[in-house]
Parts: sequence; C-alpha cells; structure tokens
Amino acid sequence: MMDFSTLEPFYGQMRDVCVDYYKSEKEMTVFQLAEACMDLPGLPMHCPPHHFLMPAVLLTACHKAKNDPVEYLEEDLDEACKRAHNVLGGFCGNYGSCGSAVGVGIFMSIFTQSGPCSQGTWAWTNMATANALTDIAKIDGPRCCKRNTYLALLSACDTIAERLNITLEKPEDIVCKYHAQNKECKGTACPFFRK
Repeated sequence: MMDFSTLEPFYGQMRDVCVDYYKSEKEMTVFQLAEACMDLPGLPMHCPPHHFLMPAVLLTACHKAKNDPVEYLEEDLDEACKRAHNVLGGFCGNYGSCGSAVGVGIFMSIFTQSGPCSQGTWAWTNMATANALTDIAKIDGPRCCKRNTYLALLSACDTIAERLNITLEKPEDIVCKYHAQNKECKGTACPFFRK
C-alpha cells in the first residue's frame, strides 16, 4: 500500500515546473509541459499528484496564451492544488471518475471563475469533465495515469478551443515512453503504445 504522505513534495515540484516555464522564454506544448512534470525523478507511475498535474499544465498554458501576469497563474495554481488534494488515489475505480478528467474540470472552474451558483460556465466546467471522462472510458481499464493524462489533455484542448477560444497545440502522434514502468499496461490496446 502506497504511503500517500511521501507524495506531497511532487505537488510543489510540479508547481515549480509550471511557474519556471511560465517565466522563461521557452516554448512548449501543454503535452511537453505535462511530460516535464511526469518526468520528475521518483514520481510513481500512478499517483494522486497526476490529479494536480492536469489543471496545473492547463492553467499554465492558458494564462501564457493570454499573456497574463505570473501572479494570476501562481494564485490559480495554489487553488488548483487545494482542490486536487480532494481527489483521492484510485478515484477512477472507486468513485467512477478519473482524476485526470476531474483535473480538467478543476482547470475550467478556476480559469472561468465558476462556482456552484454560476450559470453558463457551470455547464462548461461539467461538460469539460464529462468529455474527458468519456474519452478515457472508451479505452477501458485498468488504470494508467499516463494514458489518461494524454487522453484528458486531448479532450481539454478541444473544449478550450470551443469554449475559451484559446488554441493549444496538439501533437500529431503521442508515443508513451512510460509503458515499461506499468505492470498493467494495455499494450497495443492503448492508442499511445509503441514497441
């Protein structure tokens, strides 16, 4: 059984990756930024920090696209981290809602300043989660935080373009470099698997 308290440093490290990129002159796609987070030394194949990774990279990419002050991003990352901590490990199988899809909803809620009493953006937030969850569910289990991160990002890019009029570049081909670490890898049944 994983000791989730040992994972706490990864939240701060992911935040640092996002803020450092935001302040830099580098150009990265949201997928490259996600992989920079997933490549953090010691990050397990499957773990709750992936639930923060999703809103963190989307907030970073969208604030950068709007050229917002870094303070806006930092404030939003702090809020996303608080919310992501409520998305427990195993949420996908135990609650029927993958944390990557919930992370898309966390992003949309924060970025649109939506809340329980909002109209319009309330629907966007729930639809963003639903679209990501539908795309993830089509592939079926078992769990894979890396696969579901890619699927949720692809879905989120479409939702963001439609609802926020922000275009985030999607790669033509995504190749998973993590499959050897996954004892439950679906192999060729995963759209990102390459030998």
